[in-house]
Amino acid sequence: MARIPKGMGYSVCCSQYGMLTNNFIKMEKVKNLSELHQVKPALCLDFDGTIRRSKSGETFIKNFQDIELMPNIEKLIWRYREMGYLILGISNQAGVAHGFKLPLEIENEMEATLKLFNQNPFHIVKFCYHDGKGTIEPYNHRSLLRKPDIGMLALMESEAWQNGYVVDWDKSLFVGDRPEDEECAKRAGIEFKHIDNFLNGVHEFSI
Repeated sequence: MARIPKGMGYSVCCSQYGMLTNNFIKMEKVKNLSELHQVKPALCLDFDGTIRRSKSGETFIKNFQDIELMPNIEKLIWRYREMGYLILGISNQAGVAHGFKLPLEIENEMEATLKLFNQNPFHIVKFCYHDGKGTIEPYNHRSLLRKPDIGMLALMESEAWQNGYVVDWDKSLFVGDRPEDEECAKRAGIEFKHIDNFLNGVHEFSI
């Protein structure tokens, strides 16, 4: 069972047009008014193929039991958090729009993923059910939250601001495995690193 450190939490939600999972525990609040607002870079992480994969070896996760974390990913994420980064999760979950899964199934899979960490490192996690090519109402309409658009990043910036933080996008890093991740980073003006390079490349710190 993952342990959520006191005073630290995460926000999980989907598209504003779909079901909202209000599972929000406040981020660390800035207590001294003279410190408002703290400027922090963000580590933006895709989920599927980046921080997690299927146990079964299938391309897509079957259910909440078919999930495992990428090797070494927890240590890496926590090193960034310890260096002062906000840890943001951003994921397209269009299986809902295509009728392969229900929103509740996706929510259970996201919760199960966070419980695999010894300590949950995420400040905010957002995921979008929409895909304009889908068949299931109301998720089969184009959403600006879906990557490669930057809607989820904009929502997280606003949420961070409400909790006393300014996201320094110029010093942030986006890690993913798909072209839409790289394009999302490009549109937002954020440095992008493929998960293979993130896991196996050289970092400015030791883990």
